[in-house]
Amino acid sequence: MTSTAYAWFYEDPFHSVFLATTTTISILSNGLLLYIIFSPVSTSMGAYRYLLAAFSICDIITSCGHAAFQPSMHMTSSGFYFFPRHGKMVIAGESYDTTFALIFIATYYQTFLVLAYHYVYRYKTVSRGMIASFTLNWKRKEWGTLLVLVYILYTAGFVGTCGIAFTPSAETRALVPPELEAIYGIDLRDLLRGFTVIAVRRPDPLTGEMVWHAPSVLGLLMLLGMFGGTASVILYCIWQTNSIIRSSKTHLTTVTRKLQMDLFKALLIQTSIPLFFSYLPLATVLVFPAITVHTGQSIEATSTVATAAAPAASGAAPAGPT
Repeated sequence: MTSTAYAWFYEDPFHSVFLATTTTISILSNGLLLYIIFSPVSTSMGAYRYLLAAFSICDIITSCGHAAFQPSMHMTSSGFYFFPRHGKMVIAGESYDTTFALIFIATYYQTFLVLAYHYVYRYKTVSRGMIASFTLNWKRKEWGTLLVLVYILYTAGFVGTCGIAFTPSAETRALVPPELEAIYGIDLRDLLRGFTVIAVRRPDPLTGEMVWHAPSVLGLLMLLGMFGGTASVILYCIWQTNSIIRSSKTHLTTVTRKLQMDLFKALLIQTSIPLFFSYLPLATVLVFPAITVHTGQSIEATSTVATAAAPAASGAAPAGPT
């Protein structure tokens, strides 16, 4: 049984057609971008082409992960639930629903870190020789090592936090509201069903009053910290890059200044895609459980569209070359 208000977003035929369309567009557009990046005509792009390639690969992985996992998202009075819409993923008698949910989380939110890399690169490019830095003489090897290390730590932090704080327990299974089974036909109380849930407020076993759940609150704060960290890096680089390009005190030629401003504007336009399709949905997911806003199936509808459309839109509008 489903609610007619939002059912058409996640039921066939719309869901299957929309998912197939966005996944196809993402693979084709990002695949074309990868071909162009590594073609002989793009050798002048230098090291920046590797960042563009990483962004395109992330988009392809996210689209494929979305098509395979097909996540459903639902906000209830007991928390925010994230689970696969299809049948159980059971291998050798063990459920892997939760594992695939964590993998999808890792592939989707790596986009924020890669976007931050783009802004750091743009900032370091325009400030080269103007601002003293311990990275001034770094070569590709040093930068590559740092970026890979930060990527591993960021991804491990996101997945580890979700794996520890938001995976199913006997308590969260008992708190699953009946509305989920009524709407989606999925019983998350089944031990062979996996999911993740952000439930920062839970009923007290003695009084029944809703109280803060410390481990979940801590986990949510850690996710907000990592999410805010990438946003802070991006905002700082936007501020500094814009200041350097526009400042009359910098020794940029007119041609170089115009080129850097055009590239900077192209990156800002590119950022609007993950801002509306990724950053805002994630902010909703992380903040609403804490302030007990119950959106029900409306978040399912908007998040389904956003998470599937983001990689396709991003691949169709890549940031400009360097």
